[in-house]
Amino acid sequence: MKKVSSWQELTLREKIGQTVISLCETDKHIEMCGSIQGFLERYPIGGLFNNVGLVKGLLTGAHKEFKSVLGEYNKYLRVPLIGTADHGFFATACGADLPMQMALGATNDEEAGYAAGEFKAEDYKKSGVHWGFWPVCDLSLSKRSPVTNIRAVSDDAELTCKIVKEEIKAMKKCGVIATLKHFPGPLYNGEVDPHLAPLDNETPMDLWRSTYGKMYKELIEAGAPTIMTSHTNLANYQTEKVDGEYPPATMSYELTTKLLREELGFKGVVVTDALVMAGFGGTAGLDNTIRSFVSGNDMLLWPAYEYIDEMERRILSGEIDEKILDAAVERIWNLKKEYGIIDGKDISSDKEPAFFAQKAKQIAEKSQTLISNEFGVLPLQKGKKYNICIVGVTPNDGQYEELCLLQTEFEKLGHHADMRRNIPLEDMYKACEKYDLILFALCRTPHYPIGPLDFWGEEATTIWASNCSDKTKTVVASFGSPYLYRYYKQSKMTYVNSYSKDQATLAAFVKAVCGEIPFEGISSVEL
Repeated sequence: MKKVSSWQELTLREKIGQTVISLCETDKHIEMCGSIQGFLERYPIGGLFNNVGLVKGLLTGAHKEFKSVLGEYNKYLRVPLIGTADHGFFATACGADLPMQMALGATNDEEAGYAAGEFKAEDYKKSGVHWGFWPVCDLSLSKRSPVTNIRAVSDDAELTCKIVKEEIKAMKKCGVIATLKHFPGPLYNGEVDPHLAPLDNETPMDLWRSTYGKMYKELIEAGAPTIMTSHTNLANYQTEKVDGEYPPATMSYELTTKLLREELGFKGVVVTDALVMAGFGGTAGLDNTIRSFVSGNDMLLWPAYEYIDEMERRILSGEIDEKILDAAVERIWNLKKEYGIIDGKDISSDKEPAFFAQKAKQIAEKSQTLISNEFGVLPLQKGKKYNICIVGVTPNDGQYEELCLLQTEFEKLGHHADMRRNIPLEDMYKACEKYDLILFALCRTPHYPIGPLDFWGEEATTIWASNCSDKTKTVVASFGSPYLYRYYKQSKMTYVNSYSKDQATLAAFVKAVCGEIPFEGISSVEL
């Protein structure tokens, strides 16, 4: 299909479609309308979302095909799609995972931020993605948050800004669109996950302005191209209620237009977080979706397709001013133009696996953080071959399997290591007699599984056992939440925060324990 040279050439329905980012659910699109062409003639969407766990149809088990899917869809559109994804810190095409955002904070190093930005940009390009919903610039102001935690750089706005600024700079240089998220930021005392339920953000405005407000202003001035709004309100700023409640930023004109655009001066594209989240109301009706757009969000992530029909009806009836749509479409067009999407620029990467492994290693080795070493357990004695018992403590089967790499890494350095999952008190006492070192490898990370970042059942009793272990030969390390230190602060157990469970981090941890590299990391959050 012939492409247009200006957004003004688009029909009303095509303009509305530009505001939609759809899941890449090809099977459903064909089922709905008989073919991809039929679907796009009815719903001329502006973007596709690629997520390995969610993509259907042509992408099943083969995320590398996303680029070809974009090409197939683009045959029937007059404006090329923007390919989007939220791969977080997990690689899709490069063969290595990136240490979590808090590991970057632990390095206290701008170069680590730039390296992370390069890593993510090149990985997105390998997956055929133009626009990554990354980096997270939320602050870890709540130790009990089930969703922020290690996804945040720090609880300090200045350090976060320093790292995130470099991530954005690197992504732009690599030609990939970055996203600041999640505006206006999670609440300072939050224990509710907006994926699961709505929540009120009662952060005092003086605190918000001195943290999030200052940080967003600086990152906007540094050239952030897009910002994602969250299903979180800012009650102490807002005056307008919807159904008796202060709406989240995804539905708030006050937050998205007045605060973000007018007060903070953001001129780029604003995209919502996923509209299927319970914090938004799930899929409850089209009114919330329409309200989201009218509030100042340019692009909507996974709205119901009927949104296009309803938006068209309301504009034609005069209920919604078409000028609001035109302003959003112009911003979307300009973003696509700036990053070469309008002109059909190829999105690909020639980076080899060694490139990604080196970036991950650079961050991992500088982020290992020794929190407590009162008994002088670390580093291990040079020249001594240790008999080590590694106890994996995680409710997630997959994460336990990943932690098993610790055994391999210790054996590479000449030590003997046995691996087990959890340990009852009686077995722990026997282990103290048998082994030279007991390592409790804890892993509790956001959304794996979803819920509070704590332990139950056998994992909880293993925490009990760990605090009864011989302090002169025991090390506890967290490869997830740094706040698990709360279980060991009083017992003064030797404790390390590693923040991540990726291969580079596990290898770096073992090297630091064995004295091959120093523990250079700082704690970027108050424990």
